Amino acid sequence: MLPHRTPCVTALTLSACLYLMAESLFAQTTDPSALNKIVQRLDQLEQTNQRLEQENQKLKQDLEAVRKEILDLKNPVEEKIEAQAQRIEDLSQTKVEAAQKFPVKLSGLVLMNSFLYSGRTGGEDLPLVGRLAPPVSNAGGTFRNTQLAISYSGPHNILGGEISGRLQMDFFGGTLGTQNQLARIRTADISMHWKNRSLAFAIDKPILSPREPDSLSQLGVSPLANSGNLWLWQPQIRYEERVAFSEHSGLRARLGVYQTNETLNFVPPNTAISRSRPAAQGRLELFHELADGQRFEVATGFHRSESLAAGMSIASYAFSVDWLVPLAPRLDWTGFAFTGENLAGLGLGGLRQGLTFRRSGPVGVRSKGGWTQGTLAFSSRVKFHLLAGMHDDLNRDLAGDGVGRNLSYGANLHFRLAPNVIFGVEALQIRTQYLQSGNRLVNRYDVALGYLF
Repeated sequence: MLPHRTPCVTALTLSACLYLMAESLFAQTTDPSALNKIVQRLDQLEQTNQRLEQENQKLKQDLEAVRKEILDLKNPVEEKIEAQAQRIEDLSQTKVEAAQKFPVKLSGLVLMNSFLYSGRTGGEDLPLVGRLAPPVSNAGGTFRNTQLAISYSGPHNILGGEISGRLQMDFFGGTLGTQNQLARIRTADISMHWKNRSLAFAIDKPILSPREPDSLSQLGVSPLANSGNLWLWQPQIRYEERVAFSEHSGLRARLGVYQTNETLNFVPPNTAISRSRPAAQGRLELFHELADGQRFEVATGFHRSESLAAGMSIASYAFSVDWLVPLAPRLDWTGFAFTGENLAGLGLGGLRQGLTFRRSGPVGVRSKGGWTQGTLAFSSRVKFHLLAGMHDDLNRDLAGDGVGRNLSYGANLHFRLAPNVIFGVEALQIRTQYLQSGNRLVNRYDVALGYLF
């Protein structure tokens, strides 16, 4: 607190007194008019003193107001600090932490499927083609499509790149029997990310075929497998370079090595086959983000490898194009198309017709196909999908009663019952055309309920 009189005010008062005494003594020897002048000066000094006193009081009031403001600001800050400290303590007690003290994230989908398969299913748990066997119906329910994912992304880096990792599993191993549903690795990766590039060691879809149709029906394999979707999850090393043309458009280029899976049908006895081979793959994508948040994407890709069978080397190659095109504010068109030869190693699970064995030796089967999907978003919670796909092998490259063409088409509707609860219904038909036996049909119906976490 300030004193009642400032040093300046006290000095003026003392000076005035001394001046008055001197003037009084002087007045005794002078005329009376001098006394009036002294009185006037004293009045001026008193006015100056009063003005200084008022300024002093105002200064004290201003200081008190500032002190109150500081106290008012201090209390909320302290309360926020205490609340944040409590939050940090709570998180430290509930967080998931790896043995190496890195935080990890657990996510996934608990998915129940109720299904009915009818037609030429061959009695399979998940029919992907129509079989030549008599019709068999199969109905039931399962949780084997449930998926778990563990991911990590932290501040630690190598050569300036951030390290991240992800492991995704499901329970589609084994059979439909509830006591024989086994966990298995679905996809996985360990990646290093820089501002404009990435390097990944992964198990994933082929590099030239990253897109997926939308489905909740039997996710043990990718939707539309054997009908134009090259899907097989295999080990790979891929490098990605990103170039920005503007804030909303740019280019992504991927190049890598993919491990094929050379599992073939109709192999003669005692024929040696190398089951896996490295393949060079790449994909170049152009993208642009529209003002309403929708994206336009178009990409082209390639695949090149060699298969070893019966002591011979047979070329395997493919060229592809894929796209995401917004046709309207709530309507998207997605798809993938390819042409190539000897492509069984990329995931044509039920066909496995990459090679035909003739007397002169194995020859590659030429193929073409792809899939397409239209997505209509009625709202953020309700989406309707029309999807279709086809794999078409060149008939003259096949032998016997091989599969000339496999076509699938259907529709599904997905409802978000809550932010983390999804309900879906799907109907799909598979039409498999054999060279000699004609068409064989499979009908698949599925109802799904999923909980996201």
